[in-house]
Amino acid sequence: MIRLAIIIVILAAGLIIGPDITGQQGYVLLAAGSYTVETTATFFLVAIVLFYVLLLFVEWVLGRIFGIGHKTRSWFVGRRRRKALNYTQSGMQALVAEDYAAAEKMLLKGTKGNDLALLNYLNAATAAQAQGLEANRDDYLRLAHEHNPGAGLAVGLTQTRLQYQQGQFELALAGTQQLEQEYGSHPALLKLQKDVYLATGKWPELMTTLDALASQGLIDADEQAALKQQAYVGWFDSTAHTDGSAGLLTLWQGLPRKEKYQPEILAPLCDRLIALKAHKEAHQLLLEGLSKITDPRLLVCMTQLQLSDYHPLLTVLEKKAKQETLPELHSTLGQLYLKDGKPEEAEAHLQQAIALQPTAGDYILLAGLAEQRKDVSQANDYYRHSLALAP
Repeated sequence: MIRLAIIIVILAAGLIIGPDITGQQGYVLLAAGSYTVETTATFFLVAIVLFYVLLLFVEWVLGRIFGIGHKTRSWFVGRRRRKALNYTQSGMQALVAEDYAAAEKMLLKGTKGNDLALLNYLNAATAAQAQGLEANRDDYLRLAHEHNPGAGLAVGLTQTRLQYQQGQFELALAGTQQLEQEYGSHPALLKLQKDVYLATGKWPELMTTLDALASQGLIDADEQAALKQQAYVGWFDSTAHTDGSAGLLTLWQGLPRKEKYQPEILAPLCDRLIALKAHKEAHQLLLEGLSKITDPRLLVCMTQLQLSDYHPLLTVLEKKAKQETLPELHSTLGQLYLKDGKPEEAEAHLQQAIALQPTAGDYILLAGLAEQRKDVSQANDYYRHSLALAP
């Protein structure tokens, strides 16, 4: 600006002095309708320069006036933002300190003039729920969505998570289903679905979610296996209640081949079949499972079977006992021989079982056999051993 003024002054001086030096000032005539203006060229040029200077001055004055207005507006906006930030910080501190009433109040005050009011509304919803104010919670979530319509996933996840924490499982289930339709398999949604499906007993959906979590590296193998077993047990229970043994067998037939005979799946299935008096079906499945692996859980199921003829089962187990040295196998044989009315064979296997791994249960069975023989001393000895091993 200063440089421009200096240049203008120099040019004006040249225009004024130059014609005087040369003695030729020139002549300018301006006509507009019936009006005419006559002047020397020097005066005309000086007038133009002065007019331009006047325009620069007017521009500077207007800039100062409007600049003051802009600064004033900026000051008020900045003050409002600072107040919103202070309220927000106070609200978050109160939320962490579990002073939920104060947190709700401060967070709401912090929404005014706050570009991140979405976060205030979401946290205010959490504070409201902690006080049991579900209507307030839902209002804040609605305001959060209205404030930022593009944050549908964040608002939906917050709402569904709060409903789950409040025990509103059916609402949470509906929320996760809606979010899945809109946003697909989002990692945060998958984690929430896992919890909701567990709470609502949606076992097939839980298994699908566990596989999706594992594929994205969001769950470790041990947790996946534990939850999957829990899901199978829950699935078996609900199917047994609604569809009986036929439903259980249909469910088992539809399982992946690699999972059908896993002991942690087959054992609870056979438990439910036995509880439904489907001993024959459970017997067949247990034999198929034992042909693949001699697992103690399957052997325990076998001791619960009520069969008209134990001979085929005993034959299979005797053959296995010659190939494998397992205390559970001998204990199972002892219990089945007792059911088949053969105390001598039962005692022989129970003796082998306690020799490999003493258990209170096997000692009690041996004590009962000793009492049948009227061997009170031996029976008392077995009982003492069982008491020593009892938890």
